[in-house]
Amino acid sequence: MNTKRVGQIIKEAREEKKLSVKDVAKDTNIAAKYIIALETEDYSQFPAETFALGFLKNYASYLKLDTAMLLNLYRGEQIEESQAPLEELTRPTTSSFTLDRNKLITIVSVALFAVSAYIIYLSFQESGSSIADEETTSSSSSESTPVSSAEIPSGINFVSQSVPENASVPFILTEDRGVSFSVNNQQCKMFIKGVQGGKAIIGFNIFPEKNVYSFQSAEGEETILSYKISELAGLRRDIRVVTQAVTEKSAKVLVTLKEEREGVASKPVGDVPIQVTLFFSKPSYVEFVIDGQMGERGLVSAGEVKHLEARDRLEMKVGDGGAVEMVQNGKERSVLGKPGKLVKKIFIRKQNPYDSTQSIIGELGE
Repeated sequence: MNTKRVGQIIKEAREEKKLSVKDVAKDTNIAAKYIIALETEDYSQFPAETFALGFLKNYASYLKLDTAMLLNLYRGEQIEESQAPLEELTRPTTSSFTLDRNKLITIVSVALFAVSAYIIYLSFQESGSSIADEETTSSSSSESTPVSSAEIPSGINFVSQSVPENASVPFILTEDRGVSFSVNNQQCKMFIKGVQGGKAIIGFNIFPEKNVYSFQSAEGEETILSYKISELAGLRRDIRVVTQAVTEKSAKVLVTLKEEREGVASKPVGDVPIQVTLFFSKPSYVEFVIDGQMGERGLVSAGEVKHLEARDRLEMKVGDGGAVEMVQNGKERSVLGKPGKLVKKIFIRKQNPYDSTQSIIGELGE
């Protein structure tokens, strides 16, 4: 995925061509202040978004850059920065009073400083007796496989992936990229917490639990995540994890579904998962929310295929509807939307009105 922002891309392209802002303004008839605004991403300088898009398109064309990719990236950045819920993304906004930001920051900072000072004072009073106990506990457990109740760290982007029956699927885990996958319609997440002594510390979470189960694994080692482990009692079937490679900041693991939990059906009656496959013919910004948990978010390259599976609810945003084709629960493959237009879709699993033992997949708004 491209990690550079629009302003950085066009500025670096201009500098590589050894052009000044004045040179670009002269050749394109775009005012220098708008060129600077595009490179610094200060879009408040434009009278309306239409002007920003038009100037960005002309500037990208002048620099011989991929115009469609930059426009998609621009839309994706605007979506991401808005942080609007999927259902309200295109809802008209209403004006409200504006707080003095500097005053608000000053008040909050003073309050936080006072609270922090008080907490530090209390911690100092109790530190004498707690340090010795902490050191003893740390030294006695340093060699054991860690099992942690910490929550999933913020800042990790989870990529949705499917693990079919009778097949092993490789996962690449990095500091900022984990994997989300379904086990008997139960959403699970796997990510790397760090590397110590050549062993990867891997975190595993079962939705909707907040706690994370952690284990260590070196290259070539096998780990069985089982419902027989007390911390994983909610898991519906065993998962085999084989670590294939470990670097300083990443790990490659091979994941295979093992035997099912006794008494739990692999596909309960009426428990139909939401399954969507997306085919990208051009780059496009995406954002996925799977059963209430944030999945992948960012720019997807042309030629990539995304397999998504959710138990009850799947939310999707795609920056360029014409760049993506979709297959949903075996239906006919079709283009997601109009070229260059933002598309949002929400699929939900609901009870079949004609058969209470069955469920059906519907699209919100149909």
